[in-house]
Amino acid sequence: MKKILLLAVVLFASLNASAQWYIGGSVGFGSVKPAGGDSEAVFSILPELGYQLNDKWSVGAIVGYHKGDGISSAIESTNGQVDLTEEFIINPYARYSAFTWDPVTVFFDGGLRFASVIDRGTKFGIGVRPGVAVALTDHITFVTHLGFVGFDTFSPKGGGGSSTSFGVDFRNNCSFGVYYNF
Repeated sequence: MKKILLLAVVLFASLNASAQWYIGGSVGFGSVKPAGGDSEAVFSILPELGYQLNDKWSVGAIVGYHKGDGISSAIESTNGQVDLTEEFIINPYARYSAFTWDPVTVFFDGGLRFASVIDRGTKFGIGVRPGVAVALTDHITFVTHLGFVGFDTFSPKGGGGSSTSFGVDFRNNCSFGVYYNF
């Protein structure tokens, strides 16, 4: 029993010797104003936690909130007001760092996207998000994601027909964030 416990401690220590935790995320804000209507604030708060396994691979998750152009874009109602969606988002991923030219790294996040669109339904997606990371210091990294390649589906609340999409989307899938590396 002591040998098994000692082996587990050595394995855990060796994995952590080459691994690194990072925490950060992104925030976004803006405004939408339909013709003849009032402006509505749009924003997202997307904290992120990850674990770098080695020089090439990391795993992590984004859990956050988004108010804005959730399903596809802001929907203008008949009274001139903007009807925005609110989403609670969970996005686990595995990151592959393809190229590194210190301090710049080009990476690809492959993962799942799940969103509960409040009072509307659910969204699910699977795909790849390319990105670039720039190490500003040993502990601070600037990160940007530049699109989404994959599959998305939206299932409305209470049944009805779901909608699906497949392809490349650079329109609403660009984000900027900062990580703190432990």
